[in-house]
Amino acid sequence: MKTTIFTIAFLFIGFASFGQDGNKEFRTIFNSNGLRSNGGYGGLSTGYTKVADRDAILMGGHGAWLINHRFGLGFGGTGFITERKYDAELDDRYLLAGGYGGLRMEFIAFPESPIHVSFPILIGAGGIAYAETERDYEFNAEEASQAFFVTEAGAELELNVIKFMRLSFGLSYRYTSDVNLSYFSSGNAIVGKDALRGMSGSISLKFGKF
Repeated sequence: MKTTIFTIAFLFIGFASFGQDGNKEFRTIFNSNGLRSNGGYGGLSTGYTKVADRDAILMGGHGAWLINHRFGLGFGGTGFITERKYDAELDDRYLLAGGYGGLRMEFIAFPESPIHVSFPILIGAGGIAYAETERDYEFNAEEASQAFFVTEAGAELELNVIKFMRLSFGLSYRYTSDVNLSYFSSGNAIVGKDALRGMSGSISLKFGKF
């Protein structure tokens, strides 16, 4: 008898607890109740990388909507241009130039700290060209060009300089689809298929509501 009473009491308590939990609102990642802060920023960056074993300058920009200070969703783009080198097959100086852009996502760890880290990733597409130039980098003729897909993931050390400005120093790895640039006359490859893959270093200034 006692066992039966304890069993009924246990089941009653269990159902009562379940009923209380059922009164809680079902939450999703898009619920406004969980959204404590909205913000956004725009930024400019410059950096250095290697393209086909040539020194290259990077110039870019990006912007994002910030959710709860920690998650960024937006777009970014980067342009690059390499040093000029003599090409024996074409008997002139040529360089590689291009750019890429796409969707940019970011996670920011401890954003309230004066010094913190973020982890951005970009997924998109771009283009590259092999072109003849003068000393002032004015393009005279294009030997070959191609589009490519790109994924770039990195880490940034960010400094909260003032309330609406951040300075960041970043390292990233760029992975692209194969590059198949070839000479028009001979069909020989100009660069290796992995010419665009590699590490990059950058400095960025970001302005906005963080």
